[in-house]
Amino acid sequence: MKTQVTTFASLTHTTVAPLMAITSLSRRLAETDCLQNLSELFSAVLEEDVSPMQTLCLLNSVLSLFMVVFPVGIPFLLRILFLVWFVLSLLQCRQAGMGK
Repeated sequence: MKTQVTTFASLTHTTVAPLMAITSLSRRLAETDCLQNLSELFSAVLEEDVSPMQTLCLLNSVLSLFMVVFPVGIPFLLRILFLVWFVLSLLQCRQAGMGK
């Protein structure tokens, strides 16, 4: 019988790798032409410079607001979870330098 030994290094690598992949994905998304154009649109509407990372934060907020407001027949608990998501997305926008 083989015995499998899990070391701290392999455990840390498996838990940190998905987080690094998410960060890498957001950076790659920030470099796309579509997001650059959307960033320019948000800059024109808000009348201030909006970076691509701030655009991702704004898109997160818009999606979470949509999920709070529009689904009519969802349970109350799920609506509360969407509301928490919306508040956290607003805090993320503030940390990204928006809403001064």
